[in-house]
Amino acid sequence: MNELSVTEQDTILGLLRLGWSQRRIQRETGHRRETIASYGIAAGLLASKPAKVATDLSPPSDTPLPAATPPADTDAQPAIQRSRSNCEAHRPFIEGEVGKGRNAVAIYQDLVEHHGYVGAYNAVKRFVRKLHPHEPHVKCRFESEPGAEMQVDYGEGAKTRHPVTGKYRRPRLFVATLGYSRHAFRKTVWESSSEIWCQLHEEAFAYFGGVCATIRLDNLREGVIDADIYDPNLNPLYATMLKHYDVVALPCRPYAPDLKGKVESAVGHTQGTALKGLTFETIEEQNAHLMRWNERWAFTRIHGTARRQVREMFKEEQPALKPLPPTRFEYYRILQRRVHLDGHIEVDRAYYSAPPRYMGAMVVVNVGRLWIRILDPYTQTMVREHELTQRGKRRTADADRPKQTPLKIEHLVDKIARHGPACGIFARSAVDQYGATAARMLFGVLDLVRRYGPQSVEQACEVAAQANSLRYRFLRRYLQHHATTQVLVARHNVIAEIDTYTKHLEALR
Repeated sequence: MNELSVTEQDTILGLLRLGWSQRRIQRETGHRRETIASYGIAAGLLASKPAKVATDLSPPSDTPLPAATPPADTDAQPAIQRSRSNCEAHRPFIEGEVGKGRNAVAIYQDLVEHHGYVGAYNAVKRFVRKLHPHEPHVKCRFESEPGAEMQVDYGEGAKTRHPVTGKYRRPRLFVATLGYSRHAFRKTVWESSSEIWCQLHEEAFAYFGGVCATIRLDNLREGVIDADIYDPNLNPLYATMLKHYDVVALPCRPYAPDLKGKVESAVGHTQGTALKGLTFETIEEQNAHLMRWNERWAFTRIHGTARRQVREMFKEEQPALKPLPPTRFEYYRILQRRVHLDGHIEVDRAYYSAPPRYMGAMVVVNVGRLWIRILDPYTQTMVREHELTQRGKRRTADADRPKQTPLKIEHLVDKIARHGPACGIFARSAVDQYGATAARMLFGVLDLVRRYGPQSVEQACEVAAQANSLRYRFLRRYLQHHATTQVLVARHNVIAEIDTYTKHLEALR
């Protein structure tokens, strides 16, 4: 027997004094029970086993040997005696409790309290294990075709000095792993949000040079708002970004992270190999280290499961990736606003009009860098789009204006110019000379067109231009003396002529 160290001997003797069984000490320390027993007997903590006395049962040489007897039937020979468990006397009770699905701890507690059991818990555990043998849980290995799947997850990076506090903190480690080749993209960030989560995906797509068909992710808030077994609700920004790249998201079931075991393994490999025990002064330094390590070691390693080099497998997978879109995704904020009684919503102290049917209702608002879009809250279809404006300003679409709203001067000029070139020159000249106060004059010109007709007004504007007079009074006096008012026409596109009603009434008499 090899001599154990003093520390190991003290450990064994200390556990024996605590009342631990030899089997339990063997499981905890790794030493054989014979070794444990020898030290326990030497210390007086265990009783020594009685030595077997060798007795010579052979007869004396001068005694004749008895006649040889045929061997007895082997079936009739007694079985080898084995030690009897302390739980054997309580077998009916234990079998009944095991049938109810109770565990060994509960059974042991009931035996001590109600059945006078004085044995050890480990004996109960072994007895229950024999009655209900444990069936190992078989796990399926998920294999994917080239370009079919990418798995993403967050972990913790190495300690890095924070630029604001100056203290060492662990940033978030983003890892994206291709399901077939196990080639991975790794980057650390200080903070996370829906936009940062999407940007990390885009950087991974650019690093791989293509896009996979599906993405398997955990139920973190940046990707999944409402985790559900059958109908998970994705983050709207994340879902729109994936739609831009034509990728389908496959969130894992709640509390089932093993469905994305490849990226879980990649996170652990990165933490335990690339970042273990390291400290960085800046996060850029850590990302540069990760990129070098990824290209030098992770990309050239022989994968333990596939038994192939990751680089060679990626060469097979890259042609199967879908090409990147021509433009990157344009990020925006997703808000909810109520349409005020004036038909506008408020975003960043600026006001934008919505269709009148949404007055008083909540709408979804997407705010980009240069635009703002108003979406229907139920169909998610865009109902209005505006350019961003400054604080305190308003953006109002013409379709959203009330019917009684006066037309703008530009619209009045365009409307008058349709009746003739001279009318257009008169209207533009009046606006240039009088500015905003010319609006009432232009309304008067439109009234003259209604009363005297466009030809007469066009002729009056030509005369006003020759006389260099840009006054409404000049046009009105000229038309009063040189034109006649139009006769009301009895025809209408909807209402029939008066003779039709007359003939109908006469036929009824």
